[in-house]
Amino acid sequence: MWAGHSRFFLLASLLSAFAVLPGEADEHIALKPPGYSNTSDPQKMLIFIPGGNVPNNHYESTARAIQAAAAEQELMLWVVIPAAFNRLCIIECTSTVTCAPLHSGVESALSLALAQGWVRGADSEDLWLAGHSLGGVCANTLFQAYRSASAARPYAGLILVGSYVDISGNYSLPSYPAPVLTLNAELDGLVRPGKTSVWWQQHMHIQESRGEEFAITNKPVIILPKLNHSDFCPGFDVPDDLPAEVDQVEATGIIAKSVAAFLALQMEATGVTDKLDSFELIRQQIQWTRQFLSPYLQAQSMEHSAADTMTSDEGSSPFCAEAQHLIAGLSDADDARIEVHDGFHADSKNLEHCHPNWTALEDGRLLVNSCSHTDYYPDTGQITAASEIACKMLSSDRVAQQVKAGAARPHVQCSDVNRHAVSLAEKLAAPSTLERFRKKGRGWCFLDDTHTAGNIGPIWIFKDALQLEENATCMSVTSPSLFTELDGQTYPGCHYCKFLSPAFVLDWMMTDSLKPAQIFRSSQSHKLKFETAIPKRAAMHFSLPQLSVGYQ
Repeated sequence: MWAGHSRFFLLASLLSAFAVLPGEADEHIALKPPGYSNTSDPQKMLIFIPGGNVPNNHYESTARAIQAAAAEQELMLWVVIPAAFNRLCIIECTSTVTCAPLHSGVESALSLALAQGWVRGADSEDLWLAGHSLGGVCANTLFQAYRSASAARPYAGLILVGSYVDISGNYSLPSYPAPVLTLNAELDGLVRPGKTSVWWQQHMHIQESRGEEFAITNKPVIILPKLNHSDFCPGFDVPDDLPAEVDQVEATGIIAKSVAAFLALQMEATGVTDKLDSFELIRQQIQWTRQFLSPYLQAQSMEHSAADTMTSDEGSSPFCAEAQHLIAGLSDADDARIEVHDGFHADSKNLEHCHPNWTALEDGRLLVNSCSHTDYYPDTGQITAASEIACKMLSSDRVAQQVKAGAARPHVQCSDVNRHAVSLAEKLAAPSTLERFRKKGRGWCFLDDTHTAGNIGPIWIFKDALQLEENATCMSVTSPSLFTELDGQTYPGCHYCKFLSPAFVLDWMMTDSLKPAQIFRSSQSHKLKFETAIPKRAAMHFSLPQLSVGYQ
């Protein structure tokens, strides 16, 4: 599952680099609320765990802005920013059973606040955990490490910026035993919007099952427009991030108001007007997030749609069904006589034994059955879109033969359908995504199809893969194709293609197309491979996706 695999990859990548890391040493930071005066009443505390390799003082301006925004809600909020060994909290909290060093560091930071006048109350009500990037992973693990089934929760809740909780299980967003704010950014080059869509879908399911008020108050998932990963730690430029499109002062203000609004919704003492204003702010941010991510979810649904509840099959690939129409190349009038039923196979071994077929009806229509399968990047990777969509279809010649009409567009190639995938994505894209991509993004280069050796099906299924490779101007795409003639001896009249997913196109448009060419991507092994040199250690920032994928 996510929690175990992500921590394994985090630790493996960390250990490969740890030996050459310099011995950095920060001091714990404790910040009084603005206008603080001594009081014996319990006071709220925010524990902010820094991202990997970020000096903790780079969170001080963000923390002070959150305090000021909270003060406008009449909330007295203390903040501590613990120092982590070698600026990597994961060393101190690699798992729920080895998190004592981080917990000790947090308590040491809290002791500084106690010395300055902070009054500790009930941790389950007054102590909030926050974390940026890798710090968010550590905050999530720390919460789990100190919660027991019989005890009150160890902290009031989580605030994760440029990060997220577990994908599944007891500490996924729907099941999390405390309020969680997931606050990410549109131009985050590391925790990309396509990845955040996983938790956005969970937020929508929470809203459907428990209502809008509960989902907004307790489990909001927000993407902030025009901000980037580095905006959460002002003054520290995170490697591989995208440029923000607002200045730092504005970005810090937006972050602060968002966090303060979430906290205000949790506090019984918050006034009615402040709660209404806070709720409305988060509601509007969620509405923008919905408009921004809906195109991506639509594109993902083209890869695979669930089976009808009345059937026992594994669903279908709407994209493969559409691709069959395109590959047939018929005129619009003749194409209207084709009805395509696609059968999806989650296991590629089952795809091997599925072959497209047809039924010619007396009324002149043709029923075509295609076969489909999708491959994905590892669960711990950055990209949630399919690495390829595999479609087994009838050839244009076979369809034309059966409908007794010549193809208007004969010899359609797999690459032509890849062009269509890009066109679909651009039509779906949110206005901000499309406008930015057309101004700043690198586009696509469509190379000729490569043909499977000997037209051997298992080679096409298990060896051949969609090839993606970046260069300075574009992402080049090459599809493997298997084509059999009508008089062929083995499964004649078939055309197999592995296609580009429209969701992958959108992910590229939103994130990597806006970066300088530096990452070689190959779907041959269905995972990312970073070919660039590791940045200099003094400036390197280990964040969740970098550690999860790892440098090779």
